[in-house]
Amino acid sequence: MCADAPDTERGVSFRFIAPDVVRSASQRALLEHWDQLAAGRPFPAFTEFKSDPAMHDPRQLVAWAVEGEGRLRKFRAMYQGENVVEAFNASWAGKTMEQVVPMSLRRITLEPAKACATGGCAVYMVFSTIDASDRRVDCERLLLPFGSRGKIEHILASLQLTVAKTRAHIVKHFDMQATVELQGSIRPGFSAKSGSAGGDKRRAARRNVARAARISFARRSMTCIVRNLSATGAAVEVSDPAAIPDSFRMVLEMESTERQCRVVWRRRDRVGVQFS
Repeated sequence: MCADAPDTERGVSFRFIAPDVVRSASQRALLEHWDQLAAGRPFPAFTEFKSDPAMHDPRQLVAWAVEGEGRLRKFRAMYQGENVVEAFNASWAGKTMEQVVPMSLRRITLEPAKACATGGCAVYMVFSTIDASDRRVDCERLLLPFGSRGKIEHILASLQLTVAKTRAHIVKHFDMQATVELQGSIRPGFSAKSGSAGGDKRRAARRNVARAARISFARRSMTCIVRNLSATGAAVEVSDPAAIPDSFRMVLEMESTERQCRVVWRRRDRVGVQFS
């Protein structure tokens, strides 16, 4: 079912992009989880989704009910995470996307939602602004369709800023200036393909990365480098693997989600962990 929506409804064309284009590790984990729930179907039912804080921070999620069709289609807020409430300083419960999104941002928010609801694909985009300190701030937005009997009934949105501490003040900057850096649709079925290639027995395909992170245990904390990552685990490069306990907490750079980690193997300069 995953197909381009007509230009008359969407206004722009969304090319297909690969899942590994998604920058945020937690959003990639959420995308993989959605694809695994679909299990060969175009999309899963919303009742199948269970938010796992170890995988993705529910404070960054918004759930929309899809109402109507075509030009009459509306998106009504069912759930709004705390980080989104803080950023917009408003409760969206029961309101439509047109009612809550500033006029200047409606095009870059509504059209991707319509593309997701019409095409049945996940939609990913990155748009940026400049904050009061002249720093570039990106907002990464992932939209996942859910439904039954071939009809999209809900859309789950993940919103993630690259600079979390500006959350309460940054929306006004996006309202004044927002530039779309990347946008595209992602076909379902990718996790099954990656899982079958090469006979990898891991529960989820891992992606090579090089991202800084901070791990904490007892009263200590230290920086490390995450070398590969999936929805279920990671390989973490540390200076002294023997000093790392069997369980600890980890937060990746530019993310607020804290992962609970359990060590499953140790090597000369790395530990392999499973998220719990």
